[in-house]
Amino acid sequence: MAGSEFRTRAVLAPAMLLLVGCVYWLDFQGLFGWKQGVWSAAVLLVLGVAGAWEYVLLLRGAGFAVAGKTLLCFTAGLLATAFPLGWHQIDREFYPLVFGTMLLLFPLAVRSLGRQDMKVGLEKQGATLLGFVFLAWPMYFAIGTCFRHLPSVLYVVLVCKGGDIGGYCAGRLLGRRKLIPHVSPGKTVEGALGSLLASAALAVLLRGGLLEPEVHLPLWGALLAGVALNFTTQTGDLIESLLKRRCGAKDSGRLLPAHGGVLDLVDSLLFSFCVWFLVLVWLT
Repeated sequence: MAGSEFRTRAVLAPAMLLLVGCVYWLDFQGLFGWKQGVWSAAVLLVLGVAGAWEYVLLLRGAGFAVAGKTLLCFTAGLLATAFPLGWHQIDREFYPLVFGTMLLLFPLAVRSLGRQDMKVGLEKQGATLLGFVFLAWPMYFAIGTCFRHLPSVLYVVLVCKGGDIGGYCAGRLLGRRKLIPHVSPGKTVEGALGSLLASAALAVLLRGGLLEPEVHLPLWGALLAGVALNFTTQTGDLIESLLKRRCGAKDSGRLLPAHGGVLDLVDSLLFSFCVWFLVLVWLT
């Protein structure tokens, strides 16, 4: 069984990276006269909404109250507002996050005052707000990265997913000591270190070909970026594992064999895109 899963991952991982490369090429060429970044942003919008839907199904399957339609509508709305923004004025870029979050929370808070919602009102507010911040916010920043500096998107994906692959291989070959077994029994200390080394190496190797000349990242900066991206990659993966374990689910969905659903696919990128967006704003 384990060998079959390894072979499946060995085929699917390069295939998915190839798909990412194709979308990036379409964007870079600016086909049909569309603004650079639109293709990648559209894919991220779809993934964001699909991830929110899986989140709702996970929580409802475990008996938690969550405002599913509200979360989906606000996630789609927030991600859609990212397209017309200029994405070079940081104050305007944060307006949709602040107003969107308040508009999401306020009606839920008011509704919880009713007699029927009083017992689950606070739980529904918390679960819905968690999904919005955990999924919609990072995907919003990811879309913003598409429009601020498209090559950065590919840089983040390759560094983070390369770390995932490096960690999986190192864990399979060398893994002995469990990292955090009560959350993710398969994670090992050796796998975590292998993931860190892979991300750091990729961050250094790819910086010249993908970031320069618009974004200058020196060697020490690339090493720090690789460490930061990998730390947030592994943290995002563990937090999503915690969510699945709390909800009694092995995978968030059945989109891909041996990988799971959309949440399983993007969990390692969520916090990483937030961190990289702040780095990108600072560098540019």
